[in-house]
Amino acid sequence: MTLKPEFCNCGYFTDNQNMNALFILYGGRLTPHAFEAVFNGKNSVTLAVEQAKKFPGTGKIVLLASYGDFSFLNGVQVEQRDNWTKRTLLERISELQAGFDFAYFAFADCPFLDPVLGGNVAGRHTRYSAEYSYADGWPYGLASETLSPGTAGILSKITGDDDGKIERDILFSVIQKDINNFDIEAEISSVDLRCRRINLCADSKRNLLLLKNFFNAAGGKIPSANEVEKIVIEKPEILRTLPSFFPVQVYGGCPQKCLLCPYPLITDSAGRRDFMDCGKFETLLDNIAAFCGDAVIDLSLWGELSLHPDKLKLIEAVVSRSELALVIETTGIGWKIDELEKCANIAGNAIASNAIASNDIARNEGLRKNPLPAISWIVSLDTLDQQKYARLHGQGFAEAENCAKKLLSLFPADSYVQAVRVKGSEDDTEKFYRYWKENAPNSEKNIIIQKYDCFCGKLEKMQGSDISPVTRDPCWHIMRDLPVLIDGTVPLCREDLENTRVLGNVFTDSLETIWNNGFLYYKEHTLKNYSGLCVECDEYYTYNF
Repeated sequence: MTLKPEFCNCGYFTDNQNMNALFILYGGRLTPHAFEAVFNGKNSVTLAVEQAKKFPGTGKIVLLASYGDFSFLNGVQVEQRDNWTKRTLLERISELQAGFDFAYFAFADCPFLDPVLGGNVAGRHTRYSAEYSYADGWPYGLASETLSPGTAGILSKITGDDDGKIERDILFSVIQKDINNFDIEAEISSVDLRCRRINLCADSKRNLLLLKNFFNAAGGKIPSANEVEKIVIEKPEILRTLPSFFPVQVYGGCPQKCLLCPYPLITDSAGRRDFMDCGKFETLLDNIAAFCGDAVIDLSLWGELSLHPDKLKLIEAVVSRSELALVIETTGIGWKIDELEKCANIAGNAIASNAIASNDIARNEGLRKNPLPAISWIVSLDTLDQQKYARLHGQGFAEAENCAKKLLSLFPADSYVQAVRVKGSEDDTEKFYRYWKENAPNSEKNIIIQKYDCFCGKLEKMQGSDISPVTRDPCWHIMRDLPVLIDGTVPLCREDLENTRVLGNVFTDSLETIWNNGFLYYKEHTLKNYSGLCVECDEYYTYNF
């Protein structure tokens, strides 16, 4: 096949090279967002196919998908299966690749696949006789991966017992099992955008909006990889799409007065008994799901969830909504063993009942719509020393530790013990880390060593070290978080303890209005303008979900 002249700038291909490439698009778990015709009347799957046709040497395109209607696609071989696994996908790629020089691989909900970048990756791949090649440093969704004939077949054999659901890193995750036995090449971006956490795929309402923002910023056309880099630098405000993390206060009181927490300084945390009504909470959840599509709910912003009279109803309300995931941050005080066991049953039942059983095009192979665990737990312990625990938190060390151990047994992959790193506590923190690394079911994966937060000077500055970036970027929390207090008040962020910047109230204002009210502050950050609490805040670079 003679390549068209427009691909001569790929770096490795020339217009007299003859290449015969297979392009595999995987669409086994496409969401309805992938089929929304928001790009001048075209959807993401259509654009992904059109882009694939432009890749150097593409001789055939195969879409491996779940069952659904793909009759709107032209020039594509569509193969459908009820349930693709890692092994079945790799085996089928291996079979299809016979007779081709190499194969491109990408997900079918990536409408901005760049033929020039893909050509560079493939050119390097063939030049150095690699078995697997990829692009590094660009946002996800711009580059395809490249496989040599036979590689997929080898990968299918080394999946072992890990033959579960297919993630975005399917190829590299399997290669990592035996990475030293593969010849790998990488095309490296001159501008590393990985820190921006940009996903240019139509897998959620949030990311579809991001795609639309880039499409519009590029003048109503598909931006190239180079144009994406330029847009990120010149128009960073378009990266703020929809909130993804909702820390919600549902109970006013707390059984402890922790030295590392500012809450006791602003209220009578021991004496408060007020709480958010379950009905109001469920209304809030419905509004969040409608506005965001998916989100993480964090209980509780302030106060202790275990003291809420309807805590199990609140937990069930979150996990029964398949779009939402729940994070519970707790002192570990006030929980009964049978309550924790009921939470485990609630999580298991929610996953089972929310499995998608319909055979429509949005089928997701029985997974929750939100890919995160139904419930995750974080228990604040900070130390193994009972006396130091009493100085930091008060009484309750044994109860909190036993709660953590019970949660680790019930939720081994989704429970965490946490210690805040403060100046002078390095030895104690290391003992904490080593103990739980040896005693937690997933070793260090169950441990969180958290950065200390002085809450803009509300607490003494005791940072263990300065880990702030050299160049300040816009705040992740103004970009992605929407905190909610018991009465529905939404401050700009968690650091705003005295509600100096209130965006609205979730019980009287729409979430869209509240979220839009925060854009001005984010816009200021993109212009390197910081005011109020933001001037001294060092939480801007920490990231939740």
